[in-house]
Amino acid sequence: MTKVKNLNGTDDNKVPSGYKSWKDWWETKKKRKFGTCSCGDCSSDAEVGAHVQKVGPSDKWYIVPLCISCNVGKKNVEFEVRDNDLEPVNP
Repeated sequence: MTKVKNLNGTDDNKVPSGYKSWKDWWETKKKRKFGTCSCGDCSSDAEVGAHVQKVGPSDKWYIVPLCISCNVGKKNVEFEVRDNDLEPVNP
């Protein structure tokens, strides 16, 4: 598990050309479908590709599958997600 925080104000961050959504982008990059929410204490279905950043000195952004409740409810707090669900947006 990796500790992350949600990035606020990323609604205007457009999905790269050729993709319908961040979910579509993530599934294409990972070559697998969304499953359960990546948040360590949640078992709901993942619904959105959320922008997160690892806690610590890094300016990389990642997309991770979260349920809507975790995406909204985890703003401004640190939480853990599965390592293999992180897909870098700006490697």
